[in-house]
Amino acid sequence: MTNILMLTLVYGPDTVSTANMMTDIAHGLQDNGHKVTVLTSVPHYNPSKEVLDNPVMRASWRKPFTDSIENGVRVLRVFMPPKRHKIWARAFDYIIFQALTTILALSKVDRPDVVFVTSPPITLGISGVLISWLRGGLFVYDVRELWPDVPVRMGLFRNPLLIKLVYWLEDFVYKKTVGISTIARSFNNTLIDRGVPSKKLYFTPNFVDVDFIVPSESESEFSSVHGLNNKFVVLYAGNVGLTQGLEILIEVANAFTDNDHIQFVVVGDGAARNDLEISLTNSKLNNFRMLPFQPVRIVNSMYAASDVCIVPLRSGFSYDTVPSKIYTAMAAGRPVLASAETDSETAMLINESSAGVCVTPESAGALIRAITLLYENPTQVVDMGDNGRKWIEKYYSRSVVINAYDEMVRKISA
Repeated sequence: MTNILMLTLVYGPDTVSTANMMTDIAHGLQDNGHKVTVLTSVPHYNPSKEVLDNPVMRASWRKPFTDSIENGVRVLRVFMPPKRHKIWARAFDYIIFQALTTILALSKVDRPDVVFVTSPPITLGISGVLISWLRGGLFVYDVRELWPDVPVRMGLFRNPLLIKLVYWLEDFVYKKTVGISTIARSFNNTLIDRGVPSKKLYFTPNFVDVDFIVPSESESEFSSVHGLNNKFVVLYAGNVGLTQGLEILIEVANAFTDNDHIQFVVVGDGAARNDLEISLTNSKLNNFRMLPFQPVRIVNSMYAASDVCIVPLRSGFSYDTVPSKIYTAMAAGRPVLASAETDSETAMLINESSAGVCVTPESAGALIRAITLLYENPTQVVDMGDNGRKWIEKYYSRSVVINAYDEMVRKISA
């Protein structure tokens, strides 16, 4: 048995996809015979009233952390305000989170054998280094997004000295690890190019609970409520962030205004939602609607209502991230239409599984042509959905990937 201390910014029942992944990984490693303790925040990504009413999920400045046992896993949650969109505010929240969790790691938990830290942000790696150094334990870093590549590519970091500093920080964290797990084979290639030894790297991709996400009939509670029955639905479900470039969907939807059978639906919230809503209002489109995050019980019927799940990314960002919504759409038996570079993990996944179409990023024309092709070939749409479901069951199910994490922990511990 390995004593694992997991440090993650988000954890269930938070609604963001990384929270679900971390919860499943913790439970899976616990079920495989390890002892897992989680340091995380209270739910702050669109938590439901039911969650907020649970005292275990609440902390404050007066009571900065809670301590509970959930599915056999000890979970310590520290105070965190609701997710804020301003960069400086989120940076401040991260600093407080890291300070509180590091203090708890040094004072409230047993000495770990493995310190497992997931990113982003990269600064959590510093906490991992400190905890590993002061308490012992082998430091393992889980890379779910190449950071600081994302903020640098977005232009959030422009000062040359700051950019040099954050890349130095990245290199420092990688050097202090005994193992690095990544969600993309392309990430591993990038890290090797940056000097990380290949023996440190483990491929542990995103995954899906294939018993929960299942192909369902298209006419459902979700489709009925939103008037989508008998429509060809192009769905985007997830974070409405800055890396997706979702404003391109306004232009794409505008090309289909003469066909009211084709409908565009965006479900989610994020830093770019307000701007997208303004653009949608100004466009006066009648084939495009935006909905808030949906309850977990709606997820299957939401995906079932779609014919195509669209995943646009800005140029270059497919090298830095792999949207987990792709795996969910495939598990739901729906084809994926993604904007990504041909040598990215996203493109490799879609092409090797024959589960969708990948087009050039930031090309409205390419998306319009792909949607038209899929709309005119319903049999191909069904085949792609079936292919995706089979591929997920074989390579990206919860049990398959949890076993990969388990093997990594056992190999490193040994």
